[in-house]
Amino acid sequence: MSDNLLAARALDAMADAVVAGDRDGRVRLWNLGAERLFGWSANSVVGSQFPGIPDDDARQERDAALARVMTGEDVSLATKGRRADGTLVDVWIVFSPMRAWLDGPIDGWLAVIRDATQQRSVQRALRRRVELVGRLASVIASLNSDLDLPTVLQRISESGRELLAADGAAYVMLDGDDLVIAAVSGLESHLVGERIPLVESAMATVMASGRTSMALNNDDYPNTSMLIAATSARLPRLAIGLTHVDGLPSGALYVFFVAQGRALGKAELSVLELLAEAAGAALANARAYDLTRRQREHERAVIEATLDGMAVVDAYGLVRQWNPAAHELTGLSQTEALGHPLPFPAPGPGVVSEHQLASGRWLEVLCAQIADTGETVVDFRDVSRSKSIEESKDLFLAVTSHELRTPITVVQGYASTLLTHWENITDEERRGSVERIAERTRSLAALVEQLLLGSRAGLAAPAPTHVVFDLGGLLRTAVAGFKNVAREHEFVLDIAPDVPPAIGDPSSIEIVFSQLLENAIKYSPDGGAITVSVRAEGETIVAQVCDRGLGIPAGEHAQVFERFYQVGGERRRFGGVGLGLYIVKRLVEAHGGAVQARPRDGGGTCFEVTLPGSG
Repeated sequence: MSDNLLAARALDAMADAVVAGDRDGRVRLWNLGAERLFGWSANSVVGSQFPGIPDDDARQERDAALARVMTGEDVSLATKGRRADGTLVDVWIVFSPMRAWLDGPIDGWLAVIRDATQQRSVQRALRRRVELVGRLASVIASLNSDLDLPTVLQRISESGRELLAADGAAYVMLDGDDLVIAAVSGLESHLVGERIPLVESAMATVMASGRTSMALNNDDYPNTSMLIAATSARLPRLAIGLTHVDGLPSGALYVFFVAQGRALGKAELSVLELLAEAAGAALANARAYDLTRRQREHERAVIEATLDGMAVVDAYGLVRQWNPAAHELTGLSQTEALGHPLPFPAPGPGVVSEHQLASGRWLEVLCAQIADTGETVVDFRDVSRSKSIEESKDLFLAVTSHELRTPITVVQGYASTLLTHWENITDEERRGSVERIAERTRSLAALVEQLLLGSRAGLAAPAPTHVVFDLGGLLRTAVAGFKNVAREHEFVLDIAPDVPPAIGDPSSIEIVFSQLLENAIKYSPDGGAITVSVRAEGETIVAQVCDRGLGIPAGEHAQVFERFYQVGGERRRFGGVGLGLYIVKRLVEAHGGAVQARPRDGGGTCFEVTLPGSG
């Protein structure tokens, strides 16, 4: 069998139409599939123009496709073809270029043509379904946008009529053994409120069938109800979709059509069924909303009346509710707070935490989670007063202990000298030591009296009194006292002769330098020189206490004056609570002065105190 004959038989065996033509559009090949599809025989077509073009638009469309084919491009085309009997058929054509030999010039075209009638029908049905589903989504969104029950019922009726292009619609609610017409669209409004016996209704037929939607004839049911009587004559075609609440039938959506022969396909009934179910959900939401609304109104009244700040935070940490007390406590209005994070950190559920706002107000914060929604209820209250009282007590006790310890240390030093060196010191030295002890005892009594007065006034520390005093003499006395308790250290005094008198409270200033000397001794555990110097700078006096001790790490020189701070965490080694330098700073600043720490060349630390002079 020749190759040409074999190819011809293969083409005739194909179900699709295969047509070939030259550059001028004349048919060269017409297989049996083309004869079956269009009705013309090969003998009547070969050598002439393709006969199946129905009109000029289709011809222009075909010519444009062939022009592209002649450039070497494959082209697909969905169009209509004309049969020999004059009828039209939907076709799908794939055009390909033809060459006389391999790699030769294009001298014609080859078309494979398929009947697309069924495919088009499926596509039209699919488009209809997509259109209905798209409209259904919009309708459901509309239903859920309102939670007022009468409004929802009316929208259900109107949506059913609009979605299915019906001539009328009604929504009926199940009430015992009857149906109550709750809303209508395209029907007489006086029907609303009428009752239909369930057993006489089309809804009973649907329920008995076990289905959720059906297409029925309206006039198959007794005309005992106004709804049936008013609609059966002019709206004979009926479709019903059941609605359910909590799994039980609660009502039905009726849609009516004028045309007896109106075909309701699966797409329409499916959409009706989905709409009815959505309607049931919307009704359930509307009823639940009414109950929830009443509960929330009660809760809101309680929340808004409470003095505690209350907020509800979503799973992303954003505020969703903010009561008036929250505004009062934080200064943030509801508009400023909603949709933003809390203005303070929230602790874990059941954990109570405290936070100080930028305004200085202290809040006590407690959280509780709502498991169902992932939200968190945050309750917070103002504890600034109790916090202030607590801090004042702590600070008062700390200041008291430090201020009492300094004169006691001096008394202890002189007493120790008398006790251990009584035989080795002169009567004059003994008398001097006793006088120092008596002087420090009087100072101690005066200090206790000041502290008591300060506590009665609600102050954390006594306010200094300002007098003119000799700072150099005060430092000589302070150093002399510490020499007796730190014999392993060498004390060097460097007091310039032109230093003017200082202005302030001598007892407070003595506390300052006693604390600095005590620190110098404590943080120089291996001994070494401690230098105390005083000089005048303009109208101020600058005093320094420098040691050769451990020093302060770089970057921490300002931190040493903070409460409870200790260099390098040395509390366990050296003791104390980290309040000494904090007190120094407060006392110096109360005199209008300043204090700072700086590294000392060769190791150690220098504390520099600036005080106002009287010159």
